[in-house]
Amino acid sequence: MRINFKSHKFGKKLLISSAAVMMLSGVTTTIVPKQSGLIQTVQASSKMIKLGKYSKDNQCVLKFDPRTKTLHIKEGANDNTLGSTPIYQLIPTANRHLSKKRKIKLTDIKHISIDSEIALLGNCYWLFGKLPSLQDIQGLDKIDSSNVDSAESMFAHDKKLKKLDLSTWDSRSLGFGNKEGMFYKDLALEEVNVTGWDVKLGDSIFNGLDTTKTRIIGVNK
Repeated sequence: MRINFKSHKFGKKLLISSAAVMMLSGVTTTIVPKQSGLIQTVQASSKMIKLGKYSKDNQCVLKFDPRTKTLHIKEGANDNTLGSTPIYQLIPTANRHLSKKRKIKLTDIKHISIDSEIALLGNCYWLFGKLPSLQDIQGLDKIDSSNVDSAESMFAHDKKLKKLDLSTWDSRSLGFGNKEGMFYKDLALEEVNVTGWDVKLGDSIFNGLDTTKTRIIGVNK
């Protein structure tokens, strides 16, 4: 199908293919030229969904990329403090303010990327927990955890999460009971690195985690 546009300046008709019209409107399409064997795919850039303002006390920029299924987190213009609202609570709150086409399901989040240095608040209860499709968290070494006093259930019920390297975190402020069940029911967790945390396998941090199937690096004997 072709669409005719009349040029007022030259009085001639301009032929634009329907594929080109879709390109101009931001829709992903495939263009098939008349020459055989030539196929060019033009992808419209995905629109990131802004979520930062739905997290309590948050100063960071949170955006979800629906194309890559990645939640991106980076420092804000004035501060780098990440809010205390758990992501699993943030999403339904945001959905109440998003259009139907922009709504996010918890199962949509497969990856989290920490894109710049950020700082955590005192209460991180369930912060990254209850994300049933989450597979990995990149950039954990960019997180300042020195102000955290409660990390209870922080990654709990992330059933597809495979690895966590927390060896760069400052755990000195974490009380013994406030680390309880950090990895509770993380059924696919293959490896956790807690070097420098001064914990043992019997401590409450590992409650609900099958430590016979998960490699724990850095525990005291």
